[in-house]
Amino acid sequence: MRADTPPDLWPEAATALRALLLGAAWRVLQSAEALLGEDEVAQRFAFAQDYAAAFEALPEAMPVHPGLALLARGWPEQAAELWLVHGLVEEDRRFAPLFEALNAALGDEGSQPGPAWLQQTFGNLPGQGVRPALRALLQAGVLKAESPGQPRAAQRHEVEEACWAALRGEPLADPAPSLRLQPVQAAAELASLVLKPATREALAGWQPGQPLLVRGPEHNGRGTLAAALARAQGQPVLVCRLEAGQPAPAMLAALAALCGAMPLLRVDVPPGESLRLPTLPRGFAVVAGDEDGLEGLPDDTLALSLPLPAFEQRLALIEQARPGQADAPALAARLHLACGHLCRALARREATGEAALRDAALAGGAAGLARLAQRLDPAHAPPEALVLDDTLRRDLAALAARCQQRDRLRAELPAAFAARLNAGVRALLAGPSGTGKTLAAQVLARELGLPLFRLDLSAVVSKYIGETERNLHKLLSAAQALDVMLLLDEGDALLASRTEVGSSNDRYANLETNFLLQRLESHQGLVLVTTNAQARIDSAFMRRFDFVIPFRAPEVAERLRLWRAHLPASHALSDAQLGVVAEACALAGGQVRNVVLDAVSSALAAGGVVDGGRVLEALQREYRRGGGLCPLGRL
Repeated sequence: MRADTPPDLWPEAATALRALLLGAAWRVLQSAEALLGEDEVAQRFAFAQDYAAAFEALPEAMPVHPGLALLARGWPEQAAELWLVHGLVEEDRRFAPLFEALNAALGDEGSQPGPAWLQQTFGNLPGQGVRPALRALLQAGVLKAESPGQPRAAQRHEVEEACWAALRGEPLADPAPSLRLQPVQAAAELASLVLKPATREALAGWQPGQPLLVRGPEHNGRGTLAAALARAQGQPVLVCRLEAGQPAPAMLAALAALCGAMPLLRVDVPPGESLRLPTLPRGFAVVAGDEDGLEGLPDDTLALSLPLPAFEQRLALIEQARPGQADAPALAARLHLACGHLCRALARREATGEAALRDAALAGGAAGLARLAQRLDPAHAPPEALVLDDTLRRDLAALAARCQQRDRLRAELPAAFAARLNAGVRALLAGPSGTGKTLAAQVLARELGLPLFRLDLSAVVSKYIGETERNLHKLLSAAQALDVMLLLDEGDALLASRTEVGSSNDRYANLETNFLLQRLESHQGLVLVTTNAQARIDSAFMRRFDFVIPFRAPEVAERLRLWRAHLPASHALSDAQLGVVAEACALAGGQVRNVVLDAVSSALAAGGVVDGGRVLEALQREYRRGGGLCPLGRL
């Protein structure tokens, strides 16, 4: 698959490449006539003489191949010609038997230029000749070993396909698994981007060729901005995904030079580690997260930060994508999405309301989130199923208000206070098991119109050092960009108190806790943590929660409401029986749910209704399961 090519570059490059290849063919012909004799060459390889004649007919003044000229600046003198000689077989398969004859004349074999022929033709003096030239070509990634693992003296080489295609003016759209060439026309116009005034002011000082670093959350327009700058210079973008521990493709710099492209590195650095960037020519861009550690950036790098869009930016994006939409301000106030997710959702014209736009954003970006968390459907949690006392109801209402007013808080607060405030909200729901903490989270998500994802501890926690932090970082980053509510159920397993260091296990457990402390504090989304063991949570976490909401076991009146909310309409229990059960059995909401499910299952199996006997049997089983004795002997 080919990428679109710069229209003003390749016609000139094609003319220059033809002249260079003719020159390489002329060099091969001269060697062939010396080794094989003019008569044998004329008889067996007449086509090579046609190449030589075409070379001698070239005018003295020829255009320069811009990509090769840029690439070969640091190469030894004969390296470019050596590469072109290897490419002759790629261009014309008739050179293969010619090289076989040349190799055979020197006691070698193969259809590529052999080591003996290369030494004889290009020389092998220290500091010059074939060895430094080959070394430069291999390091640049434009040449590769034909049979890796062979001794150097017997090794033959061939041109790297993607680089040779770029030299020909036929760059591949996907030259390697970690590389992608984005044509100029695919990038947005710089003037069309919705940017903060401070960002545009910083960009005004950017000079073409100056390295660029763009930090910010994922899917928030970092790569779009870099590509727009490249488009303003008439350059395509060569995108390289670079992870810590994985070296950059050897051909990255060479391919960028041959395509006239801006190298764009999308880095992924695990928490607590740093990534050394590969050596690249000037004019590259790096896209990174706010916490990613980087080494090797030039001193004059222009560093920009693209935070999650505020209300004004989200409104501008909506009005740009859908002019005249009446509810644009309301959508902008509620859709706290990253720029990329918001734009992709708006591009789906059938997504008209808030819920549809959220679903569209999730459809395009929730793959990483779904691997580490499970989506809970708030529709299965009607508000009437949540039985609360007045104090708890007010606490949850205050939490909902804080979540709804995230945008407006900064404008209302003093500047010194607002500067230290981000858009994240963190709340701890603490109390005995079964008191409705998870249900309250679902009801809150339903009220706010937010998707709710519950962290999957089995997918996040890993025995490998650093992997848990990496998973948590990915989970929080994805949740933040998609504006979903994240639920850490039984969160004390992750937020446990730090311990005295007695072994390496203690040390790494403390490092995980320290990482999560910092990451939760910087998180700009909504996180709810539930626990039935608040004492186990590190005190440092308690200071970072915006809300700590205690859930207690229900009183008699609340238990009666729980029974009425859970029992089916066809039940046969009298009000007096319900009153006795509510007063005698101090059960939490989760236990009431278990008893009702047991009784209804029994009634359905027997073809009857839920009556006092079935409820009593279910109560007795629930108490036995907990190791207790049911306080009711009859009902």
